Amino acid sequence: MTQLEPGEDPRRRRTRQDLMAAFFSLVLSQRYHEIRVGDVLVRSGVSRSTFYEHFRNKDELLAASLEGPFQTLANLVGEKADVNKVQAMLEHFWQNRALARSLFQGMALRVVQRTLVQHVENTLTQDQRSHLRVPVRLAAHGLAEGLFAPIVAWLLGEAKCSAQELAVALQLSTAASTRALQTGTVLDHG
Repeated sequence: MTQLEPGEDPRRRRTRQDLMAAFFSLVLSQRYHEIRVGDVLVRSGVSRSTFYEHFRNKDELLAASLEGPFQTLANLVGEKADVNKVQAMLEHFWQNRALARSLFQGMALRVVQRTLVQHVENTLTQDQRSHLRVPVRLAAHGLAEGLFAPIVAWLLGEAKCSAQELAVALQLSTAASTRALQTGTVLDHG
């Protein structure tokens, strides 16, 4: 259960949770492009006007549902990196890989990728240590792809390793990639 933000109405939080739960149950039985806002409303028991108080569309609902896990991944590019949280997130993805597989492919993929890029970009922008060789948006795309592609391949069974091994690899590769993108970093051309 998520904690209340200061001043957040518990009913508002509960409505968001109901919408996300309905959405996730639909994703398990339908392809993302087949799901309509009306389907989420029926499943959640939430009115259309209330839905639109929270989200503009189903893409925004999907993006919001990924905020926690994707911020955990984005933190790998900044000062808040926590490999244990990444491992726990990967274990959760593995336990729910049917859901993850349906969200990390097809029509949902563009929303998922855009969401991770945005989280990485925000983390880079907030990180005062970052003086990048390229625009922050380009760096965010490269780093997000470096985080996302191995996770998807792992969830699809293209290669096997433990969640811990993957979390450590993601942490190390992201740290190295981030350093390579920063100015003032000596790169070995030998």
